[in-house]
Amino acid sequence: MIYAHQSIVKSLGSMILNYSRENVKENGYDLRICGEKYWRVKGDSQLPEVKSELEELSFSDYASLEPGNTYLFESCEEVNMPADTIAIMTLRSTLARNGFIAPPTVIDAGYHGKIIISISTLRGGKLKKGMGVIHLIFSRLDSPTEKVYQGKYQGGRLI
Repeated sequence: MIYAHQSIVKSLGSMILNYSRENVKENGYDLRICGEKYWRVKGDSQLPEVKSELEELSFSDYASLEPGNTYLFESCEEVNMPADTIAIMTLRSTLARNGFIAPPTVIDAGYHGKIIISISTLRGGKLKKGMGVIHLIFSRLDSPTEKVYQGKYQGGRLI
């Protein structure tokens, strides 16, 4: 079952922290980008042994994205996913229509913390601090999972 607008409104302050009520949409929530910095992913990776390097960039009013690069952003919001709920992250269509790309990602039941958002661009462009970039779709599991997320990215680790 996918959460409707009114169900998301009820979860503000418990499942979604640091929220903006205007970002609650018909059947999802638009996650915003914040923070004093963002990161460009660089270098070659050889997964799982060798991960990419990160170049830290200052995030004032706008983040400048160069063509052919991937960037990591921190969400304004924090989530506290219950044992019976997941969220699917999809790029907002406005960004997709302007040449931005983001991999669809699942936020697992039991995850808590900020979300690290990966955005790539083929054409380049700028993103304004505080804008909604990811549409979160919340879905309830058929029962609370007995195995909640306890991985190394808990809380919002970059790489």
